[in-house]
Amino acid sequence: MTTDNLRNISPKDGFVVVQAAALSGEQISGLVDLYLPIMGAKAYGLYMLLSRYGKPRPNLVKRSMNKELLSGLSLGMRDLIESREKLEALGLLRTFEKTDRLGNLAIYALQSPLVGDAFFNDDLLSTILLETIGQGAYRKVQEKYCPPQFELDPKLEVTKTFLEVFQVQQGTLLQHASTKKQTSPTKEPEQLIKQNETDLDLKFFRQLLQKSFVPEDEAFKNLDAINTIHLLYGLDELQLVHLLEEAIDINTNHLNAKYFKKLAHESFDYLNQQQKPQTQSQPASAKPDQQPANSAPGGGSGQDEALLAACRAMLPLEFLQEIKEQNNSYMTNAERYMVMNLVSKQVLPNEVINVLIHFYLGDRGYATMKQEYFEDTAARWAKDGVKTAEEAMAEARQSVQNGKAKRENQAKKTNYRRQRPVVQKEQLPDWAQKDYQQPVATKEELDKKAALQAEIKRRLAEIKSDDHKNSK
Repeated sequence: MTTDNLRNISPKDGFVVVQAAALSGEQISGLVDLYLPIMGAKAYGLYMLLSRYGKPRPNLVKRSMNKELLSGLSLGMRDLIESREKLEALGLLRTFEKTDRLGNLAIYALQSPLVGDAFFNDDLLSTILLETIGQGAYRKVQEKYCPPQFELDPKLEVTKTFLEVFQVQQGTLLQHASTKKQTSPTKEPEQLIKQNETDLDLKFFRQLLQKSFVPEDEAFKNLDAINTIHLLYGLDELQLVHLLEEAIDINTNHLNAKYFKKLAHESFDYLNQQQKPQTQSQPASAKPDQQPANSAPGGGSGQDEALLAACRAMLPLEFLQEIKEQNNSYMTNAERYMVMNLVSKQVLPNEVINVLIHFYLGDRGYATMKQEYFEDTAARWAKDGVKTAEEAMAEARQSVQNGKAKRENQAKKTNYRRQRPVVQKEQLPDWAQKDYQQPVATKEELDKKAALQAEIKRRLAEIKSDDHKNSK
């Protein structure tokens, strides 16, 4: 996706920013505490810089240029596009493009960040934040923006009503009520999870709920949170029901959504730790071995079959953790976010994502996955319709071969430049030419030459005469 945008966007293209109102202090604080750990400093800087250009109704003629953003943030075009895409993915920016007589124009509509309960009720945003900063920091920031409310006993209230204090004629009040305009209901912000469909088997899930003590209506009321957990951790319907049974309050029959997310996170980490010694005790063919991708696609070798089996059997996060352990390394927060983000988009099956992870950490031997390369390859595979691990492996090997051929061609050009002797040709003057002939002087030129020689002799004689007088 980034590569395609690089071809279509120029530093000389124009842009305007639409922003209904400036951010409040609470929204700026929430942007730092809640969004910055997820999107990074570059995307945060882009959002704040765009807000300086924001107007409720911008003039499309008085446009700015992309090079102002590049110089203001000290970023390259690739970093600028990646930061813009992160803002779009987090619901902070909407982008519209058009072409007019002045050239290409991007219309950026800045969206206000969610803060407080609105953010933590968004299952996808809150879950990614939990994965990024950890439970301890997550609990502190949640207490900051969602502090516990002081419980007031309605039996003790003695507050006076408006009509008990102020006298208003009933006829005037009724007349004002009849002429008051009806306001449209406020549109609730759409949660990001609703933009991503999942493969949760709702029919089988409903059957399991009927056999448990979890109320069906309570579970489907929190279906967004359940879908998010299923999407990110790969838990099946039975595992989800078990977690719901632990998170349900048997006294009120209400689901504790926060505790449910915490249980899912702990369950995923626990399963990884339990499977780790079992995986180490299995033969090497059961692991995603770090073999090079140089055998023929579809060759059916033992290593290929073992890798394909591991890619089909493991979740992307599990597969990434296994590769990291084999490399004596660890999964970074950026890598976790990349994989979770790609899984949530559901543009590639899990087995294809696993091959993509192995392509960078196994075949190419990178210590960490770079987001720009990872997302570019994922977007290209999705565009090419890669659906199986075998097709992904063939694409990976083709990329390796293309890269090898490109490096060989580059090496040949470099060697040719080094081996080719440098020949510098200079133009000889006329008098140095082999067939040069002295030009014949005219009578006027000879007279001038004789007069010049006579003047030189006269001057030399005067100099010698002066030196002789001074010596006496």
